[in-house]
Amino acid sequence: MRNIKINNINPKTLGTNRYFTEETKEIIQVLKSLSPYDIQSLMKVNEKIAFQSYAYFQDFNFREEGVCGLLAYDGLVFKNIKAEDFTKEDFEFANNKVKILDAFYGIVNPLDEVLPYRLEMQYPIKVNDKNLYKFWNDKIYNKLYGEDKVIVNLASEEYAKVVRRFLREDDIFIDIDFKVHKNGKLKTLATLAKMARGQMIKYIVKNKINNPEDLKNFTFDNYKFSHSLSTSQKFVFIKED
Repeated sequence: MRNIKINNINPKTLGTNRYFTEETKEIIQVLKSLSPYDIQSLMKVNEKIAFQSYAYFQDFNFREEGVCGLLAYDGLVFKNIKAEDFTKEDFEFANNKVKILDAFYGIVNPLDEVLPYRLEMQYPIKVNDKNLYKFWNDKIYNKLYGEDKVIVNLASEEYAKVVRRFLREDDIFIDIDFKVHKNGKLKTLATLAKMARGQMIKYIVKNKINNPEDLKNFTFDNYKFSHSLSTSQKFVFIKED
């Protein structure tokens, strides 16, 4: 987890609205019951990470001050959003438009405070005798589509399917796919795709985009929108040589 400082902006003053506090409390009770060796086995991590995760779970306290969500996550997607360069207006727009899907919190708004933890949706953790997909069921889907009728999906498939499996015929759910030419075929390269997804989120926030059609103008590292390969439900971007 990162803890990036931003000059002249206090995200706390911009507000937060955590959605699933009760569900997170149920999950943390299960995580607190795990030994370091349980964690090592379930999460397939080394001993050092297992003991660190154990400490996170044992120390977890909702009353403790956390880190602004958009600045806390450490993956390639989030590093390419470059939220440390956002203005107050950018954070306010992001908090209304960007939702981070999360195995522990369900949905994290960019300005929600998060505490250190380790949990992925695919981990074989049981909460109330249910895996995490069944535990969350349609709660995340209902919250997202209760607030907006159009969703642009920039999540990994591990998290997108939390929503995808509940989609109805009239739901607008637009997948974004970044592909490259490799050995005569079009392929999605995970590292490049993660970077591009982060850059697209940055593009959405910096340009205050509300209409998905405007995403067709997005370019990054020679990725350009492909009219021939795209549909109304899937925007494909091809990296030009």
